[in-house]
Amino acid sequence: MAEPVRKTVPVAGAELDVLVGGRDEPGGSTVCTVHPTESMDAALPVLAEITRARVVCVNPRGVGGSSPPRHARDSTLEVMADDLDAVRRSLGLPRWVIWGMSGGCMIAQVYARPHSEALEGLILDSAGPCFSLTLRDAGCMMSPSFPRWRDALAAAGLLPELESAGTSRAAPDELIWEELSNVGWVLRSASGRVRLVFPGAPSSQMRRVMPHLLAFDARSWLGDIRVPTLVLSGAGDQVAPPAQLRALHEAIPGSSLALIDGAGHVPVREKPDEVAAAVRGFLSQRVWQ
Repeated sequence: MAEPVRKTVPVAGAELDVLVGGRDEPGGSTVCTVHPTESMDAALPVLAEITRARVVCVNPRGVGGSSPPRHARDSTLEVMADDLDAVRRSLGLPRWVIWGMSGGCMIAQVYARPHSEALEGLILDSAGPCFSLTLRDAGCMMSPSFPRWRDALAAAGLLPELESAGTSRAAPDELIWEELSNVGWVLRSASGRVRLVFPGAPSSQMRRVMPHLLAFDARSWLGDIRVPTLVLSGAGDQVAPPAQLRALHEAIPGSSLALIDGAGHVPVREKPDEVAAAVRGFLSQRVWQ
């Protein structure tokens, strides 16, 4: 297994911090991973072992050693997806597999729309097809309707009005982060209604990206995806409940669903052997033959 190599890759108006490691074999395939707010560098050895392939970890603008965003649009999922493809071309890769985890799963879904010709396959892990739909799921611990928060938010008059899932498109300046007694950090609209509950204080990158995550809704184009796709879900995930991953699986023609028993929101850490079996089976049977 090759020692990881850190590269600086120029993209439009920025430079991205990229780590490349795993098995560097001639003609071998490459798995790329990315997260909109956190570096995935520490996951590289685990992903390399699970996939038995070359692994590329891309830090988006504002993450790790990548250039900070210069404009609000630099934090959109669309820019992150286009930056990913610029990295692919810079590395001279004709095609690769995108493994998106949590927020990275949203980037992967966005990437598949304009860049399908660059994909050998997709691994969509721990996020559904529409974030606002997930936040309407009372099984999601970020939802204002989650049982642990509901009474406190109701008492404060902060529960959101019911609305059609996926229709909310609040602008960044309409959203306010606030620490709320008996709940923690919440993101609310200027009118006071809580949009989500967040564990811990949000980072500056999370504050920049969250409005774009809230606007994410891939349901209109998932039916057009025609690359091999594996959907991964922890059976006990309370961030992206399995029902949301089932909806993602059902929306993508020919996709496979792996429900990992005993795992929560990070199956690759919690049940690596089970994830390895699902991923290796997918890669060998659906992608690399």
